[in-house]
Amino acid sequence: MKKTALFLALGSTLLTTTSAMADVSVYGRITYNMLKDDTSKDVYFGRHEFAESNFGFKGTFDYGNLKFGAQLEVGLDEGVSSILHAEGNSRTRIQELSVSGDFGKVKLGTGAGITWIISDVDQSGTWWSDPLGMSQRFGASRRGPDTDSQTPFVQAQSIFNERIIYESPTFLEGAKFYAQMSEASGYEVAIKYVANGWRVNVWNVDYGDVDRDEDPQADIDENGTAGFFGATEGRGVLAGYKHSSGVNFTATYGEADQVDDSKREFINWKLGYTKDKHAVSISMGNYSSEDAAGISGADHTRTTLAYNFKPLAGVQLWAQATKGDTDDQESFNALVLGGLVKF
Repeated sequence: MKKTALFLALGSTLLTTTSAMADVSVYGRITYNMLKDDTSKDVYFGRHEFAESNFGFKGTFDYGNLKFGAQLEVGLDEGVSSILHAEGNSRTRIQELSVSGDFGKVKLGTGAGITWIISDVDQSGTWWSDPLGMSQRFGASRRGPDTDSQTPFVQAQSIFNERIIYESPTFLEGAKFYAQMSEASGYEVAIKYVANGWRVNVWNVDYGDVDRDEDPQADIDENGTAGFFGATEGRGVLAGYKHSSGVNFTATYGEADQVDDSKREFINWKLGYTKDKHAVSISMGNYSSEDAAGISGADHTRTTLAYNFKPLAGVQLWAQATKGDTDDQESFNALVLGGLVKF
């Protein structure tokens, strides 16, 4: 897969030479959050992990019964943790070619893993207002200036790596099957079902042969736990319902096996309501752990109330209040104000 750049170069040439038939677009977003919690001395700034500002282009063209595509996306100012920038504040998030037809769709290159997408669903419309880690896909990554303000990061999905993905055609009137082979002999499989307001996603991932103990990505925000890319395997299920009135509910359960033989698990739920330009939600998560000897670690709970407003197409503003509690640690309260512009 190290030849992805060559494939993209060829793909770009092909898109250029067939521009009359191609559908090419440029897109991007600017995301910004201002945060304040009672463990910090003053206001600090951040963004939902990996939901930062970016820009990119993508294009497709038809050739008989096939549709070929290419996409390149770059993330900007991703310096919210040591995982994202050893040499700079930007990186290539997506760099891939795709082909689709009656057989389904195949994507080759660097990009989001299956369970990165499958394990997080926002039916409430308030996902963007969540820079403190109350997303369905994550456990918790509590930010602050010292060790008391940090909690283990529960992780049961891959992020951006080199991979090849197969996505099946729709079957059973709403279901799709996904399979991925990634770096270091890792693999992921998932099933998604969406019909009549209901959604059920199930996934399983094996992170392959990489020695996560020595991987620099095992350290996030100078928290040297194995809580991030320390996982060797992960699995989970997400279920939800969205009513035509705008009322919606989503619940997620996930667990991960760590390189040190410890285990992490989390359960999240989110109740939301959307109406015209407004969206509001309340969500709660509980995160627990168990070490290799079977001894339970501290439980962490987090409750978040979020309000989002869309004054114009492509513009979103939000306010969020979060309360977090961890066994034997000081509880914290946080407020977030932020917004984004998409084009």
